[in-house]
Amino acid sequence: MKISLLGPVGSGKGTQAQRISERLNYARIATGDLIRDQIKAHTELGEEIKGYVDRGEPVPDEVIMELARPHLNPAGGWIMDDCPRTIAQARALDEELQERGISLDRVIMLEAPDDEQLIERIASGRRHSLATGRVYHLEYNPPPDPQMGEDPGPFVQRDDDTEEALRRQLESWREEAEAIKEHYDEQGILAIVDADQDVEKITEEILEALGHPRER
Repeated sequence: MKISLLGPVGSGKGTQAQRISERLNYARIATGDLIRDQIKAHTELGEEIKGYVDRGEPVPDEVIMELARPHLNPAGGWIMDDCPRTIAQARALDEELQERGISLDRVIMLEAPDDEQLIERIASGRRHSLATGRVYHLEYNPPPDPQMGEDPGPFVQRDDDTEEALRRQLESWREEAEAIKEHYDEQGILAIVDADQDVEKITEEILEALGHPRER
C-alpha cells in the first residue's frame, strides 16, 4: 500500500508513521527528516532550504517534491509522513504517482485538540533521538532506556520547537487542511482518526482504516 499520514504539528503523526511503518515493514518517507538531512549535510539544496527556515518561511512545494520524488517507489509499501502539506503538493504528488503508474491507496488525517493544547503537548515533552531520528514524548510515548540498546539517544528538544515557530506551523496547516481533506475525500481514500487518544489506540484505528494490510 501507498499511504500518506497527515495532521498538524503535535498531533503525533511522526510517532504513528514510525509505528505503522514498523508494524507493516513499510518504508517511511519523512519530508521533515529529508529537509534536516540536507541542511546538516550542507548541500547546495540544503543551504537553499536553510535560507527559508532561517527567514521563517515555508519550504517551497517544488523543493518538497524534489526531496520526496526519489523515494516514491512503485514497488513495495511506504508511508509518507507529513506530505502533502499544501493542496499544491497534493496535486503535484498525484501527478508524480500517476506518471509511475501508481496512486495513494489511503490518506490518514489525524484530527487533534485545539492549537493551545498542541503547543503545550510539544513544549512539555516532545523529544527527538539524535541517534535514530525517532520522535518521542516524555508523557505519551517515553524514550526507551538507552542502556537497553533499542535507541541510544541522546533525546533532545529541537531548536525549532518554540512557541512562535509552532504557531506559524499550525497557522500554515489550518490554511491548507480543509482543501487537502476535500481533495482526498473526493477520491474516496480519506480516513479521519482522532489524535486525542492513547498512542496504541490511535495506531489500532489507523490499521483498521487501512484494512489491516498485514492480515490480508
